[in-house]
Amino acid sequence: MATSTKPPIKKITDARAPVKRTVRAKAPRKKQSQQPPKRFWIGLAILLGIAVLVAYVEYFVVKPKPVWPEGHTIYGVDVSHYQKDITWAKVRESEITFAFVKATEGVSLKDKKFEENWDGAGEAGIIRGAYHFYLPYLSPEKQAQHFASTVQLQSGDLPPVLDVEVRGRKPVAQLRKDLKVWLDYVENAYGTKPIIYTGYHFYKDYLAGHFDSYPLWIAHYEVPKLSIEKSNTRKLTFWQHTDNGSINGIEASVDCNVFYGSMRDLRSVCIP
Repeated sequence: MATSTKPPIKKITDARAPVKRTVRAKAPRKKQSQQPPKRFWIGLAILLGIAVLVAYVEYFVVKPKPVWPEGHTIYGVDVSHYQKDITWAKVRESEITFAFVKATEGVSLKDKKFEENWDGAGEAGIIRGAYHFYLPYLSPEKQAQHFASTVQLQSGDLPPVLDVEVRGRKPVAQLRKDLKVWLDYVENAYGTKPIIYTGYHFYKDYLAGHFDSYPLWIAHYEVPKLSIEKSNTRKLTFWQHTDNGSINGIEASVDCNVFYGSMRDLRSVCIP
């Protein structure tokens, strides 16, 4: 009897069937630590250094004290916008009794810090005065009018001040006549004799003997004593002994002055 053999069945692979791929799992990335940039730390170090320096200066450095001439006990300053912002309460605590404040110059200029300094000195209890910087090539009468229209003086204030430091090209005789015009106008406006401020050499060269009946305020630096003296005919009232003083409440250097006399004498000079 015959036996038939069946051929083996072949496995058919479908090319279109998807091929499984082995995908390797990715390792998790390490988070990068976000550090502040180097310039941040440099800036912080600079700020800390500045803070330490300011604290050291404020608490440990001894600030220079003003040196006043011997024989005087009534101290004062004169200021303008060059001294910038002034803390008048601290100025008063520095034994400052009086202050002259720049008000005007020429026929139109007004010091931009005048009202601030004028009010600040008064509120601090400092006896105050106002001054005009004189320009010899301009009309003395118009300069006087400019000052009088700017400054309102009251009882207890110091008399108005004529600051004359420049001769210009004026003959000396004409300069004196012009100054007298300013002085007369201002005296009539306020009812009191103005103070004349000038330098020691300017006074000796141009003014000595001609204006000694007016209260005199003389600037003379780096000398232990003013080289002119008060007398029956010379009304020496103030001496500006330095233009490089250091006073608490005033950051910039400042002119420092002394008064010839007592506190009672100073009040007697003021407007009644």
